[in-house]
Amino acid sequence: MWWLFGAIGLAACKDRTASPAEIADRGGRAHELVVAAGEHAATCAEAGAAMQRVFTEYRQDFVDAIALDRDKQKLIEATDYLEAHQDRYADLETRMTALSERCAGAPAVQAAFTEMESP
Repeated sequence: MWWLFGAIGLAACKDRTASPAEIADRGGRAHELVVAAGEHAATCAEAGAAMQRVFTEYRQDFVDAIALDRDKQKLIEATDYLEAHQDRYADLETRMTALSERCAGAPAVQAAFTEMESP
């Protein structure tokens, strides 16, 4: 009987629409995971493959975050949240730049960065 309540609760959670702040946070986290996958790879070729795998897994988070740009009110809410929590991913831009420069000749790494911008 308890499993039924758990299943109902889980279904209710899936039906709830994510807030713009949650969407922005998931998008930031997805970026961080893709970059971390590239950073932890031994070679740039391995980095590209790892980044592509993680991007594919979290693609919807990128799509949802980009979609915030189409709704002015949602974008304002997301921006307010990101500004209030800017320390969460403070070094991400620096890390992305370092990885991009280190693997400038690796097409798969560059492709992953392009896909993150336009999923």
